[in-house]
Amino acid sequence: MSASKRQPRRRGRPQGDEVKVAILKAANELLEEQGYSGFTIEAVAARAGAARSTIYRWWPNRGALAMAGFLSETAPKIAYKWTKSPISDIKKQMMVVAEVYSGKVGRTISALVAQSQRDPETLKALLEGYVQPRREEAKRVLMRGIECGELRKNIDLDIVVDSLYGPIWYRIVVPHAPISARWAGKLADQVFRGLRPE
Repeated sequence: MSASKRQPRRRGRPQGDEVKVAILKAANELLEEQGYSGFTIEAVAARAGAARSTIYRWWPNRGALAMAGFLSETAPKIAYKWTKSPISDIKKQMMVVAEVYSGKVGRTISALVAQSQRDPETLKALLEGYVQPRREEAKRVLMRGIECGELRKNIDLDIVVDSLYGPIWYRIVVPHAPISARWAGKLADQVFRGLRPE
């Protein structure tokens, strides 16, 4: 291909979806490197090559931006793998969650949860962007468990989700004991033991 027919390299700031992806990636990187206390919109803008005004067009403050950056990287890592056994799917996913949350990610979540208690926008981002979608997906997997006969029909799905994942959140926010995949697997086994059909 001749030089005249080559596509010119794009210069300057990325546009549209590209800049949003760059901002989210930069936000998550800074969270992992600096923690929430060292996280600023100015630093994200500089790393992403974006204007502060562009960031504020999408996110109202640094708490909401931090949450969005965190979610963009973390949510895909803890998605459910659907197999023929919904109980097994949830147990395996809980073990992955425990592995992901046992290090920097867990410390980041703890800081974001703390920030959400002071800032309504961060709380909204946490609930709408993370907690509620994860709960709905967990309930869909549990419904599959009911339909295929692995679980009793009369279980309260919200209580089951709290029973499965509440202890993980408790250990993140109140780190009285470590989080591990082995522990999460034992937790799942114990909860499901009381939910199987008689």
